[in-house]
Amino acid sequence: MPELIVSEKPYEKHEGTACFAPYVNVSISALTGRKQVEVSFKARIDTGADITCIPSEKAKMLMPLLLGKPVLIRAHDGSIKRARTHLVIISIHSYPQGEEVKTYRPERGVLLTDSDIGLIGMDIISKYWKLNFDGIAHRFSVESA
Repeated sequence: MPELIVSEKPYEKHEGTACFAPYVNVSISALTGRKQVEVSFKARIDTGADITCIPSEKAKMLMPLLLGKPVLIRAHDGSIKRARTHLVIISIHSYPQGEEVKTYRPERGVLLTDSDIGLIGMDIISKYWKLNFDGIAHRFSVESA
């Protein structure tokens, strides 16, 4: 049964970004059997990203992370390179209440990025979400299957 996890959340503009965009509050945790640590950050919903990315500074707090299979990625400059993925559990916090979370475990893993924000990519969006963007009102909603 579909579940509305983000309802009419306003777009946000963060320092160093050019425009308002849809962001969700995210927590990540490791798949290893060690003590459970949860690390939180903001992630932009990015329909142009094939795979979800998490800030490497946040991932360091969970190390060592299990490695996924390497994937080929195309950088913004057009170059193609092989990168390792890392296996994590991603929890998206509901809005407006914030107490509920919807948890995902991307099959291919996630990429680490030098940015201080994450990206929720098409690996989660196309498999689990129905999005509603209202660019005029600068609001969005996420429905999860």
